[in-house]
Amino acid sequence: MIDIKREFKISIHQIMRASLVLFLLIHFNPLIIKGQAAIAIYDDQGVWEEGVMAFEQFLNWKGITHQRITAYEINTDTLTQRFKAIYFPGGNAADYQASIDSAGIEHMQQMVTNGGAYIGICAGAYFACDTVKWQGDSFDYPLNLFHGNGIGPIDRLATWPDYDMTMLSMNLNNSINRFEPTKEAMLYWGGAVFEPAPETKMDTLATYDDFNERPAMVNFDYGKGRVLLIGPHPEIEEDSDRDSTNTAKELNDLGSDWNFLWTATDWLLGNPLTHTDLSSVSNQIQNSQLILYPNPTKGILRIKLSRGYQTKRIIIFDQNGKIFRNQQLTNPIINLSSFHNGIYFIKIETTQNKTLTRILIKE
Repeated sequence: MIDIKREFKISIHQIMRASLVLFLLIHFNPLIIKGQAAIAIYDDQGVWEEGVMAFEQFLNWKGITHQRITAYEINTDTLTQRFKAIYFPGGNAADYQASIDSAGIEHMQQMVTNGGAYIGICAGAYFACDTVKWQGDSFDYPLNLFHGNGIGPIDRLATWPDYDMTMLSMNLNNSINRFEPTKEAMLYWGGAVFEPAPETKMDTLATYDDFNERPAMVNFDYGKGRVLLIGPHPEIEEDSDRDSTNTAKELNDLGSDWNFLWTATDWLLGNPLTHTDLSSVSNQIQNSQLILYPNPTKGILRIKLSRGYQTKRIIIFDQNGKIFRNQQLTNPIINLSSFHNGIYFIKIETTQNKTLTRILIKE
């Protein structure tokens, strides 16, 4: 005969014990019951929090899923089944080295070798180099994705620990830059110049105009995977609040660097290379002094300036750097009806500053 009360007590006990085990697994083992995301964002000892926040805002804008992870997760999980790529932000590369143990290094190397990807900005780029040469001292780093040296800071661009905007020449022979202008202004804050070893195979994305045209951004294959290393800070939007940070708000990057990151992350994740759909972002480009609208346009652009500002000159060029118009402008209406459909870049110089942005002409 079955003792119903006894069986009921056993069932309740089993349920409570299983619930306790599940609670412990969820709350004390961060590797269990985690969702998958396209990009893991390293968020642990040494990270510069604003670099994390700005990159997260960019990924949200592009619609790429992401998840913050810790050194513990990297050291105890292979990552391959959970993420397509891992991002190391600006911060302190020495802290990254101290936090990621030999198992974690092997996990990241395997992840990229097997078809994943690594993106490092500033300290995150240093961390991926064989050797870091910082202020004249050399340090051996273990991740060794980039066979060569990461050298910095470059006082000619900004005396450490200060920052400033620096001009980059974009390598238009690199497919990632197919939608880029010939020049980009980006924030420099102690980032690396990349010096490859003789046998290293890499592509240069951009060079520093004011530092002997040496590599500022590089990309290359690593096994079946891909690596993107960036010395300056394209994740920071100096004259916009959409990066959720206050870094360098007193500066002007002459247009968003997120357009570059858009195509670069396509390459990183192995997706077809695309450019920002201007019609889905905004029908006007604006800052506190200037509004340019409508964008996209069928051929007529209007410029609205704050009181006290005047337009001095406009330069319009295509993706190959070919200049179509370079003139003084006294009329707030720009007639582009003779232009073919496509993406162009317009640099507007006012009495106070300069703005560089994209325009899309389509019927």
